[in-house]
Amino acid sequence: MLLAASALAGCGGSDDDDADAGPPSPPVTEPGQAAVGKVLFVGVDGLTYDALRRGVADKSLPNIAQLTATRAWTGGVTGEATQQPTLIVPGWATLLTGQWADTHGVRSNAPGQAMKAPSMFQRIKAAQPQARSAGAFSSTLLASLAGSDRDAGYLQSLTDCAGVDDCVAAQARDRITEGYDMVVAQFGAPQRAAAESGFGSTYDAVIHQTDAAIGELARQIADRRAAHPGENWLILVASSHGLGKTGASDGLPFSSNKTILLAANQPALLGGSADDASFDGLWDNNWYALPGAADVAPTLLAHLKALPGPAAYDMAGTSLTQALALRRVATRTSMDNKSVTVSWVRVGEPDGEIVVSRDGVEVARLPGTATEYVDTGFTFDTEGVHALNYSVSAGRALSAARASVVYAKPVVLLPSLRTGLTMFFPFDGNVTDVAAGGGAITPYDGTQAPAYADPGVYGKSFRNERGSAALGAFKLDYPAGLLDSVQAFTIGFWYQSDGTANDRSILGNKDYNSGANPGITIAQWAGPELRFNLAGGSRVDIEGVKFTPNKPVYIAMTVDKTAKSMVAYRYDSELGFTRLFKGTATVNLAQIAGLFGPHIGLNEDGKGTYGICCAGTKGPYTMIFDDLAFWSRALTEDEVKSLAMSGRSVSELFP
Repeated sequence: MLLAASALAGCGGSDDDDADAGPPSPPVTEPGQAAVGKVLFVGVDGLTYDALRRGVADKSLPNIAQLTATRAWTGGVTGEATQQPTLIVPGWATLLTGQWADTHGVRSNAPGQAMKAPSMFQRIKAAQPQARSAGAFSSTLLASLAGSDRDAGYLQSLTDCAGVDDCVAAQARDRITEGYDMVVAQFGAPQRAAAESGFGSTYDAVIHQTDAAIGELARQIADRRAAHPGENWLILVASSHGLGKTGASDGLPFSSNKTILLAANQPALLGGSADDASFDGLWDNNWYALPGAADVAPTLLAHLKALPGPAAYDMAGTSLTQALALRRVATRTSMDNKSVTVSWVRVGEPDGEIVVSRDGVEVARLPGTATEYVDTGFTFDTEGVHALNYSVSAGRALSAARASVVYAKPVVLLPSLRTGLTMFFPFDGNVTDVAAGGGAITPYDGTQAPAYADPGVYGKSFRNERGSAALGAFKLDYPAGLLDSVQAFTIGFWYQSDGTANDRSILGNKDYNSGANPGITIAQWAGPELRFNLAGGSRVDIEGVKFTPNKPVYIAMTVDKTAKSMVAYRYDSELGFTRLFKGTATVNLAQIAGLFGPHIGLNEDGKGTYGICCAGTKGPYTMIFDDLAFWSRALTEDEVKSLAMSGRSVSELFP
């Protein structure tokens, strides 16, 4: 919602006697005098966009109301590699870097984290060596996050205000007076008030106080400009994440959590919407055309003339003060690792050709209306995971994304994989066992219909949407006695999830309330990581197998009764291929068929209730499966590599 279109340099809200006089007019820059860019960036954690709308409507937030404001979004793109929890520390990592968690690496509120991407403080110092930056943070976690920038000399003043917002305001006022070029002020009282008492009178009183503090900072800038008329101040206000319905910061990817506010003393913010009604309600992919948290750093850097050039541009966001933006730049590596598709959404009118660069070198020029480019021009000499950095530009509009490509000597789909293939589900729009081995995918509740992800790994994938009902998941039914009759078996499949859920059974036939219960389980834990478990009398486990969220990974588990072994495999395009071995001599392998009948739960355990009653993260959760197969033998490592790295579906082995 574009709440105002004025570009005022100061705001009211002072408790002084002249507060009703209104904001002072900004001084006029003398002709011929070069403007000096300055920035005040105010973070107000806990001020929701809905609260902002109410405050503007009832005139209780008079200072922020003088800025041009819009609904915006955070949390990355749900279901893709950029997704991150809607929490304060990951949110601020995005505000400070212009990147999402796939690049800045911050995925939680854990203390002692460091950003893996350059911050705007670092970029300012590189572009303007004489510039001075300052930060005052109400949150100790955020002050710690910025500590490495201070230690490296990128941030000249850093204050941990330890929860005292008056300290934040005082420090910011002092730095403005001293002429710092970038001043960051993070207020945290609204978030604390919402967490403690919800959206009631206490919350309203706190956001009114914060609005008054912002007014005082804007007045300080107006006073500064009166003495230094050549300074051109950009004021930008943002929240780092939204809140749940009760005021909690729960980190979920729902619309209220992903919605943030952006406001600036600019006449317009590119892509900002005045049609709030179309964005109320459940999250919708159309929201991604709105400004996002990753746009904040590029907007501030553009004002300070510290943006990297088109070929070197590496941020996910784009400046909101330009006439054109290239948003939601994303990459998708083909399953055979031979091509990368770069896509984007254009906001604004085309400005000449679109230029695509890889690792700083131009690779394509496209019409201004183009929305994607397929790159096949890369080669590698060494095996392993290679990062490709893409930038997309049109005029002064810039954005970037990174792709990972795994190069290995060409791998073929081995014909031997047809041997012992007892059940196979390609999920090509159905749940049919094309190996005709007697397998069936059925819902625990007998009624839930299967859903599919398109595109999946190969064609469509099985989108296993674990519901909130007690038995709302699916299971793989197999012929009675199968696990008892074979001396070895392998279960393999492609898997994808957002990686946020903890202690959830991906696949299992036991009561997972204890890993010591008889049966097998492959589970997802926080990290995100995979855990492989087998038990009968005693248990064995393979733990700590990391995987990349929102990207397909190949998982296989082999149990060999004769060799008394369990082997776990994982192939991840970011992390590579791994094989882990565990002896099972202490386990009674006659018990691994479990106690609940001939089936294996998918997105559940053997009982079908663990995700609701007992998991670390309870409730609905979506897991995606593709090419789910069961072999009545132990596959070799070369065969599993063939499944994971050939870029071919097992379907190709069928006539």
